[in-house]
Amino acid sequence: MAEAEQTSNPVRLIKLAFDVKSALDEALLLRPNDVEVRFDLVRFHVMTPRIAGGDMAEARAQVEEIAKRDKPLGHFARGYVAYRDKAFGVARIELKEAIKTPAIRPRALRWLGWLSQESQQWDDAFAAFEELGDLYEVARTSSFCKCRVERGREALRAHLRKHPKDGKAKKLTIPSPR
Repeated sequence: MAEAEQTSNPVRLIKLAFDVKSALDEALLLRPNDVEVRFDLVRFHVMTPRIAGGDMAEARAQVEEIAKRDKPLGHFARGYVAYRDKAFGVARIELKEAIKTPAIRPRALRWLGWLSQESQQWDDAFAAFEELGDLYEVARTSSFCKCRVERGREALRAHLRKHPKDGKAKKLTIPSPR
């Protein structure tokens, strides 16, 4: 999967997709109750174009198998699929249910924060990323909404102090207050 993120060669990407799918299917045969393998299959089916093996119906089927084995992760998986499907209301409900479980909370908060950014619910986005201590996302949220500018600048400066070689943060600009 790491190689797939690095290449832009479409033929190579399709080959990698089939390799990843094959490996995930094999892992599922060996560990049918492993919800993380099933969640990797969900991610694969949601993110991969149909021509390379992605299938939203299969993603949803895996979500239901996850929910049978691990209810909180099932809520997270439903929220993840709904978010990717642009069903933001369903995604918000499922992710809010998932954050009630401590083991799932950080992962669900991150996606709830991204959902809140995308749906311009800035207070929810700030709350999620502040709780996670994700200074980069706090700064990004400030940049998107052009609000809480001082907090955004402070978060970006703190992020860069912790991660001075982080190229993505250098591209982020927080507008001047008007």
